[in-house]
Amino acid sequence: MASVAGDRPSHARVADLDVILAERAVHSVYQPIVDLARDEVVAYEALARGPDGTPWSSPQTMLDAAQAVGRLDELDWVCRAAAFRGAFAAGLPPTLPLFVNIEPAAARAECPPDLAPVLAQAEERLRLVAEVTERSVSHDTAGLLAALQDWRSDDNRMALDDVGADAESQAMMPLLRPDIIKLDRTVTRDLTTPHAQRVVDAARAEAAHTGALILAEGIETPEQLTAVRAVGAALGQGWLLGRPGALPARLAPPPVALPPGRPARHAPAGTTPFGVASAQRRVEQASRVAMLRLSRTLEDRGVGATEPALILTSFQDARRLDGHTRRRYAEIAAEGVVTAAFGRDMPPRPAGRVRGCAVPAGDPLSDEWTVIVVSSRFAGGVFGRERDTDTYDVVTSEDRDLVLSAAATLARRLPPLRT
Repeated sequence: MASVAGDRPSHARVADLDVILAERAVHSVYQPIVDLARDEVVAYEALARGPDGTPWSSPQTMLDAAQAVGRLDELDWVCRAAAFRGAFAAGLPPTLPLFVNIEPAAARAECPPDLAPVLAQAEERLRLVAEVTERSVSHDTAGLLAALQDWRSDDNRMALDDVGADAESQAMMPLLRPDIIKLDRTVTRDLTTPHAQRVVDAARAEAAHTGALILAEGIETPEQLTAVRAVGAALGQGWLLGRPGALPARLAPPPVALPPGRPARHAPAGTTPFGVASAQRRVEQASRVAMLRLSRTLEDRGVGATEPALILTSFQDARRLDGHTRRRYAEIAAEGVVTAAFGRDMPPRPAGRVRGCAVPAGDPLSDEWTVIVVSSRFAGGVFGRERDTDTYDVVTSEDRDLVLSAAATLARRLPPLRT
């Protein structure tokens, strides 16, 4: 049985995991990814497996146990190395991209020395697609953004997995700007449901903004294949198209290559939202009352969104998140809007499902009043910096690139969720 994330495994389980990690006893199987217009394999996804014939052959069992004992970073490095070794052994050509799962925890730790050579070799010899799961989006947004900053290039791409399975990963999709949007199998199973239609519409909107490709997972029947083609999926994956297994003995370069990666152009770490906005737009002045009116109007855009949305707000100080505002934000988060509040002395859970992030005294962000709302169809921000007790320098904008760049300055501050 798989451990439940957050529950500590038994001593025997921990000992088993210790052996697997020490012996690097992980291997990969590979599932083809198909261009649906040409019925040609254009990539493979590496899927980690523990020792065959044991409960550890399930990747979820390994992930849950490693997360529970704080060794997710090491497991991630071991799984990546196994994927690369298998690709090298099969002679995977550099023009055939390899999808590999990455965990944000690995960005916070050094690669084990014995695995570093194969990781470096993969960077030189392979074209890689970092696959990000909804769990990593939800639990460690800042670590994920840091990992992707190091990963992404013209050669290396990023895929957002499980889109539609979790509202938070869908809400974060515009901020992550994936090259490939992977529709979860629960969406692909029946594209006629209202939920599936909303997810597909959001994916299409994001693809229209960025040029991302839509990949449908879990294609198991000819009817599903016809349906995903009809809604605009360019790529497909599933048992109908190919089951996980060893890489083929002969691997030819694909007739059509995936488009090059598109690194996200976010502001440098340490920048504040007002710093981003004021560098690109004219600065006005507004009273506290006017700032409150602008903020409420913008927050309502997030609440009224028809797809999962993201609201990031800096309050300067936690005391400004008063009882009325706290109730309002708890209600916003309860509606499924991913909501985070920043400020001096901000607690980890200031209200309901709202995530909190404490801002150190003297940090430039402690002087800023910011409200950012992002969804697949809308992006807007109010960016204020205090001049005196009742006056703010302020910039407002609905420029999507500006707003996303400003949003990243806050998202990079979010601490990992406790499990």
